[in-house]
Amino acid sequence: MKFHLVPRPLLYVQAVAEHGSVQAASRALGIAASAIDRHIKALEEVNRSPLFERHPRGMRPTAAGEAVVVMARRWNTDAERLATELQEIRGQDGGSVRLAAMDSLANGMLEELHEWLLDAHPNIRLAVEIMTPSEAARQLDEGTVEVVMAFNMPRLRHQHVVWSDKLRFGCIVAPSHPLAGASSTSLAQVNGHALVAQSTLLPTRQYLDDRFAWFFDENAPVMASNSIQLLKGALRKGAVAMITSELDALSELARGELLFLPLADKGLAAPTISVVIDARRSLSRAARRISEFLVSRTQERLAKARAKRISATDS
Repeated sequence: MKFHLVPRPLLYVQAVAEHGSVQAASRALGIAASAIDRHIKALEEVNRSPLFERHPRGMRPTAAGEAVVVMARRWNTDAERLATELQEIRGQDGGSVRLAAMDSLANGMLEELHEWLLDAHPNIRLAVEIMTPSEAARQLDEGTVEVVMAFNMPRLRHQHVVWSDKLRFGCIVAPSHPLAGASSTSLAQVNGHALVAQSTLLPTRQYLDDRFAWFFDENAPVMASNSIQLLKGALRKGAVAMITSELDALSELARGELLFLPLADKGLAAPTISVVIDARRSLSRAARRISEFLVSRTQERLAKARAKRISATDS
């Protein structure tokens, strides 16, 4: 369906942009490199604008090329959406859904979503892109993803927030960590303990740096990474702590592998977690099922993790 509905020049431009060269795109698509090159050059001639900067080590899209790539991705998404709608018209359960989410959900909510789809809806095909909230908002606006689950989503005119909830900032530690016995903590109390932290490129760390720069100046992390999974692996060893949102370790908190100590510091604005769609486009049954699952399961996991910590404190 996708190959017949999406014009070949768009497919070829997108493939070259993603793979970095005509030869790599040729191998990925199984199409002769000469055919790909011919279509791209014809498109450049018609539009009187180069689509790629050609370098000895590969090709990089120009501004015009990026615009064509966005169009190609939107066309791909529309073709998949049409295929899904036709399946639903025929009474068939299935279709394709493109979801934008964060790395912190990868070994928690997204794993559970995958398992649920395999068990309950094996004909639904899910494509997950891990990206920042700003990039997710942009792609939702461009129509290249259908559902977004992210922190502090930038608000756009055509967004529809299916669900949103406030989260808590806190200190995450293993049960064996010296801070683990407290019911809450503060940055002053965490001061002096070895830390791991998110990369300064990530939104949560940027927020904390803007408001509490002194803390990271005095407590340089022993490891910083844009991989939440790597950081949680270090936390489970018991020697380090991390300042972040409770959602970043929701599954581990629910299982008792890690503990969450809410921060009592003043001036901490609660981050939000949201499931968002584009109000301009009708949502397929498959996409609606996925968004409903994400909302219900996240609510369930948040309640379970918070109740577990309360009961542990009371005991």
